[in-house]
Amino acid sequence: MTEIVPVRSNWDLAPLWFKTGLHEVGVHEVGNNGGPDVERYCQLAHCVPEHDPWCAIWVNAMLELSGVPGSRSASSQSFRNHPNFVRLGGPSLGAVQVFWRKSPHSGLGHVNFYRGEMGDRVFGLGGNQADSVSIASFPRTSGAFGLVGYWWPVSIPLPTIGAVPIRAGTPLVAAGKVT
Repeated sequence: MTEIVPVRSNWDLAPLWFKTGLHEVGVHEVGNNGGPDVERYCQLAHCVPEHDPWCAIWVNAMLELSGVPGSRSASSQSFRNHPNFVRLGGPSLGAVQVFWRKSPHSGLGHVNFYRGEMGDRVFGLGGNQADSVSIASFPRTSGAFGLVGYWWPVSIPLPTIGAVPIRAGTPLVAAGKVT
């Protein structure tokens, strides 16, 4: 009988910004998009003052902490056309994954780092996910939310493209609110 070994993420291959971000899991905002940690992320990211939605601020902060220039914008969509980033043909652990919200052309959305996928859901490590830093599950597409694609810093060699499977039963947070 052949033993089935579940596929696991190779954390050794995860980019530094993803590993750095894992150490922030559990940080919560204070009040409405504020608090000392969000203020710290704003400073690290070279972004706008606190009290703005901070998903892009957090992504930028983790990139900058790792020595990688971010988009330096609080907009989740800023990675899509920024010269510091190139679009990937598919997912890769730690890639910047960008989502649209309300409509694909609204300019609104969410951004985090790709963690993996299961069925019609993608998982991301990010900030401002249910008002905290977490790994959360998102629909690949729905009526008011959807995945745009994946981006990678141009200053870092391109990664291997490939889905990272998430096994059922893995403890993760389901985001109740994405701002």
